[in-house]
Amino acid sequence: MRVRVRLWTAMAGLSLVTATACGSGSSTSPSSVTNTAITLTGSGLTTLTYTNDIRPILAADCFSCHGPAVQQQGLNFTTYNGVLAALTPGSDASLIVRVTQPGGLMYGMLSGDRNQKAGLIYDWVVNSKAAQ
Repeated sequence: MRVRVRLWTAMAGLSLVTATACGSGSSTSPSSVTNTAITLTGSGLTTLTYTNDIRPILAADCFSCHGPAVQQQGLNFTTYNGVLAALTPGSDASLIVRVTQPGGLMYGMLSGDRNQKAGLIYDWVVNSKAAQ
C-alpha cells in the first residue's frame, strides 16, 4: 500500500512538471500516466543494466530535472537506488515505463531515437528486472 501511495504522488508530480515544462498552462490528470498504452515493448533483452545501458539515457535526457542539482518530485536518477523509486522490477505498470512510452508524459523529453530509448527502458525494467 505504501508503494502505491508513493507512486501516485510521483505520478501526480510528473504531471505537474510536464505541464510546467511544456508551458501549456494546462494540467494533466495523474491517471493519464497509468492509462498510457504500452506500445513499445522493446526487443526482449534480458541483459540490460542501469549502469551500462540506462544511466546514459537518463544522464542525457533526465538529469536536468531529476539529477544531482535538481530533484523534481524528489526523484534523483543519478543513482540506481534513486531510479528504483520510480519502478517495480518486472512491471510494465512502473512509472518510468509508462511516462517514457509514446504518449507518456516524459516521452517528448527523450532525445534522438525516442522509440529505441523507450524500448530499452521497457526491456530494462520488465525483462531485465531493473538489474543494477
